Amino acid sequence: MINLSMVAVPPTDERLAAIRQIGIENLVHYDMSNSREKFDAFPAMVDRAAKFGLKVPVVESGPGIDKIIFAKDGAQQQIDDWISSIRFLGKAGVKVICYNFMPQILADAMVVRTAFDADARAGAMTSAFNIADLSEASAPHNETPISVEQMWENLEGFLKAVLPAAEDAEVVLAMHPDDPPLTPICGLERIMSSVADFDRLLSISNSPANGITLCAGCFGELGEDVPALVDRFGSSIAFVHFRNIKGTIDNFMETFPDDGDIDLIGLFEALEAKDFNAFVRADHAPMLATENHVQDDGYGFQGHLYTSGYMRGVLDTARQHFAKRVAVENGRLKNVEDSA
Repeated sequence: MINLSMVAVPPTDERLAAIRQIGIENLVHYDMSNSREKFDAFPAMVDRAAKFGLKVPVVESGPGIDKIIFAKDGAQQQIDDWISSIRFLGKAGVKVICYNFMPQILADAMVVRTAFDADARAGAMTSAFNIADLSEASAPHNETPISVEQMWENLEGFLKAVLPAAEDAEVVLAMHPDDPPLTPICGLERIMSSVADFDRLLSISNSPANGITLCAGCFGELGEDVPALVDRFGSSIAFVHFRNIKGTIDNFMETFPDDGDIDLIGLFEALEAKDFNAFVRADHAPMLATENHVQDDGYGFQGHLYTSGYMRGVLDTARQHFAKRVAVENGRLKNVEDSA
């Protein structure tokens, strides 16, 4: 079952009011900073959101993880920070923590784009990636590369340490794909760049706290049938990023939800047909002409409002189709019983 949610960067009172006014009840706490202090003000934010009729069941992302990824000095302290944060957030009503295991070298982990001024529909400004334009300046860093298997070993150690606390707190850790799902980039390996990588992630532990974020854009960039992944991953899907793209993994741009290559309607129909809960939020969106163009990373509020309104329409349609299908199936079962 789909639970619509939305992010607001920054979460001003006006934006919180607007989110509730368009019928969304769930706010995503979005802070990609790599620190343990970022949750200090979380209770105050929950209280402020409640004044607008909003809950805060999803956090994106967790505390610092950069040292864990590379097994650096301080990794154990970060693991301890995760355990304490999970317990704290669980008590505050959080159900899902979206995280990633990319090297944390940029302001947004290691989400790499080569342009932020590509033209979407009617000249709306959007972000794009072209591997031909990739350079050291795309993801500058001073990290010493480690192998893919070493990264997997570090991830397994992390999950084995924190999943028991997540289970106790009834919080799902929902892994986000590498963005874009390519490896290596700028000399650094990434290990969440394919469907097979997510199969391996889920094989580490069958804990209900070991989940995934189904980012439609990232899996669409891989050329995957995104709706079909709902059956493949099932109830491991705790969070969904709803965005569309045009192009391929080597050369794509982010589009309006109704103007791309991914079957987002089919995605909602597949999700709604399941009996597990998944929070879904609008993801990177083109910037509308009415916005102030201060933000160039896909988080313009009006673009997210548009996508969220589109999501509402798609969800209502998916629910109607599902209800009709159930009615038809029940009718057929009844006819069979009557004829017997």
